[in-house]
Amino acid sequence: MSVRHGIILLIAALPLVGGCGETPQAKAAQLRSITASRRQELERRIARVDASADKTAPIAEWIMPPQLREISGLALTSRGTVLTHDDNAGRIYEIDPKTGVLLKGFSLLGNQKEDFEAITIAGDDIYLMASDGKLFRFREGADGQQVQFEPFDTRLGKECEFESLVYESDSTRLLMACKRLLDKKAPKELLIYRMPLPLNRATFTAMNIPIKDVIGDNKWKNFRPSDITIDPNTGNYVIISSHEKGMVVLDPDGEVLRSGPLPGDHRQAEGVAITRDSILMISDESNVKPAAITLYRWRP
Repeated sequence: MSVRHGIILLIAALPLVGGCGETPQAKAAQLRSITASRRQELERRIARVDASADKTAPIAEWIMPPQLREISGLALTSRGTVLTHDDNAGRIYEIDPKTGVLLKGFSLLGNQKEDFEAITIAGDDIYLMASDGKLFRFREGADGQQVQFEPFDTRLGKECEFESLVYESDSTRLLMACKRLLDKKAPKELLIYRMPLPLNRATFTAMNIPIKDVIGDNKWKNFRPSDITIDPNTGNYVIISSHEKGMVVLDPDGEVLRSGPLPGDHRQAEGVAITRDSILMISDESNVKPAAITLYRWRP
């Protein structure tokens, strides 16, 4: 473990540790020791940030392994772990966000190739979204497994380019935030599609927020969402933008509660998630700096 500017820097490691001659039991014991140490260090750093005057200081930065150099969306599981994915192939990884340990990886059957941009979990179902709005529904797999999937074309790819997807459990619907309107004559606005489950195109609705309300006092010229999540404690929508290096918080009625810069230094923020114990996670694709997941204290 190394520390740079007060941030824990740890490579997310596979749960295979120790020498090749060690027994599985010895390797498991060593892994438990490593994760316990990391959790303790994380708790100390959370306490330090909570007591600090700088409320935007990072708690930890987990450096991703090579297979996640193009990390994209984030989705929290009921176990407290996070699912993420590569943006060029239908391969999903599970990471413990409190330790940075890569727990497993599984993929869609047939090694699907798409421009995958976001992921979310709705009950037992997982949804992976491509930039043209196509959705792939599947169940979680074991390490190394290929899983069956069911595709669904929202047919919204002619209207928008997408990078943002989240499940709103209170309303049992998916939310997709449009990154770029393809109609150049369309008014500048933040457009969020709402899609009740089970998916049926006839039930889709849209929420339109004027871009001036989103920008507020910021010096942005636009706001192009790169991911969306829901604050589990308030139900508000939290949207990040890699291009603007910004964050916007909306209530479910579309009122802008706040907008401003992302915390920290993010070269290419691609994913966002918030835990019930108020930890904000932002994933960055490799861009000058290595791909990483950075943790902050979330303050609604």
